[in-house]
Amino acid sequence: MGVDEKPITITDKAASKLRDIAARENRQAFSLRMAVVQTHCMDGRGFTYKLVLDDSTTNNDDDVSEHNGIKVCVAEASAKYLKGAEIDYIETLAEAGFKINNPNVISKCPCGNHDIFERQ
Repeated sequence: MGVDEKPITITDKAASKLRDIAARENRQAFSLRMAVVQTHCMDGRGFTYKLVLDDSTTNNDDDVSEHNGIKVCVAEASAKYLKGAEIDYIETLAEAGFKINNPNVISKCPCGNHDIFERQ
């Protein structure tokens, strides 16, 4: 990771929830694998996020950082979209789940469910 690139950060609440999930699944050691996945929205310009607890070792092309005690692995193809992103966990009456606050997003697709990035 370059000096001018901010790593992915994880809020205290999100880190706590990830640890809870790992404990329920009896995982002693884990990393969070994160990716952006292209959707069909906006002729393929929409993206969604994929988060997976992973027991395996990192791949050679992974961008690896650690924040709040959680190791985050991002494949090289997704890293450019996730620089400076923050993973949070929200819990309200209306919804609960991980929320990605990503400064690289330029807009949402019309359905409101997918992020749009500048064309790379």
